[in-house]
Amino acid sequence: MAMIELEFGRQNFHPLKKKSPLLLKLIAVVFAVLLFCEFLIYYLAIFQCNWPEVKTTASDGEQATREPVLKAMFLADTHLLGEVLGHWLDKLRREWQMERAFQTALWLLQPEVVFILGDIFDEGKWSTPEAWVNDVERFQK
Repeated sequence: MAMIELEFGRQNFHPLKKKSPLLLKLIAVVFAVLLFCEFLIYYLAIFQCNWPEVKTTASDGEQATREPVLKAMFLADTHLLGEVLGHWLDKLRREWQMERAFQTALWLLQPEVVFILGDIFDEGKWSTPEAWVNDVERFQK
């Protein structure tokens, strides 16, 4: 009986050792999903976009020389949240996504000019002048 107790006492019983490969795999999967969803998805989506080719024909039907084309990008209705109705976590998440998408589009497509149309801010009529200035500064960065 004493021999059985001694052998049981000598065994290295670490329940964490059995679970650590599973834990490492779980951490790796979560990290990979976060990396994909927060960074790589923008490159995958915008990489599929490209500028159309402009083909012109000369008056005699032959291929004309290529004219320079202005590459313009349009950004519309960003609806940035302000301090009156915007929750800080919602603002953080939206602005992060908009910034990542915009910066990725600028980097991959390299437009020559960007037009910003529509409602930039959601709370223009409720904002104080100071809040408006803060929102404009936030938009410009």
